Amino acid sequence: MANCSESFPNTSILFPEIEDDAFFIVSAVIGGIFLVLNLLNFAEELWFLCRYNSNAPARNYTTYILILFPALSLCCVMGLLVPRSTLFMEFTTSTLRAIAIFVYTRILIGYFGGEDKLLAEMTDFPITFRTPPCCCCCFACIKPSTITSKTFQVINALCVQLVIIRPFTMLILFLLWVDNRYELTDKMSTSNPGTYFQFINIASLLLSMWAAIVLTKAVECKLPNRRIRAKFLSVQLTMVFSDAQRSILTILASSDVIDCVGTRGPMVQAYRYHYALLVLETFLLSLLARYAYRFQDPPYQYEKMEGQVDEKN
Repeated sequence: MANCSESFPNTSILFPEIEDDAFFIVSAVIGGIFLVLNLLNFAEELWFLCRYNSNAPARNYTTYILILFPALSLCCVMGLLVPRSTLFMEFTTSTLRAIAIFVYTRILIGYFGGEDKLLAEMTDFPITFRTPPCCCCCFACIKPSTITSKTFQVINALCVQLVIIRPFTMLILFLLWVDNRYELTDKMSTSNPGTYFQFINIASLLLSMWAAIVLTKAVECKLPNRRIRAKFLSVQLTMVFSDAQRSILTILASSDVIDCVGTRGPMVQAYRYHYALLVLETFLLSLLARYAYRFQDPPYQYEKMEGQVDEKN
């Protein structure tokens, strides 16, 4: 334990250490294989979208969701092989995941042909904010209502705020790290600036997920055969596996459940396990996203209605 360090090692220190570390070598090889499979899967999905859904609503947004998984896998593999890049990889992956929630809501709106058409279609349908993760117990204080321009703006704002807050907080932590005032492996305490930003990020994520769930439940009845639940789960579980898993592993490391290996302390090992697991999880989620997004979209009823109007004219 005397040689343990809670600083991420340079490659000049790491690579000589892992020559006899079978677990690390196997993890890196398996991670590389899953990364290649992820890239091949995305290439085939992109070919399918361009060939069969070239005019589909929000095709560019769909492409972003699908490329999210190989991008996350690449960042995880880079974090495994170059541990000093971990904070930058966290900044990158956090930003990509935050944008994914917003992009998912744009896909839902795209199916309706825009915000105005969504509001017109959902005028008589109730929308409830009594849903996890924020207000599942507020049965008395929050009553169901119809979706209006105002409520839609609130939902949109809650989704957008994550795109702003998450990269901003991670950027501040990155600057503090450059100035040697913060380490990603620092334990949570009042003197650790990362503790406060962590709570801000959690609150921001919960609000954004809450808004996305509310919108999903409101519009899914109008979007049959669109696999809306699968679309949302592929994005939601990406957030859960990334944030919750990292938090659990860092708590275990703080409690000395995770042992020191060589010069790599418990916190460094926690991030190593996190990235190794995340490579596998993102591949599995990419298969879920493949089911959710890789199919030929049936024409939406607005397209039918517009076609009927044109025929009458």
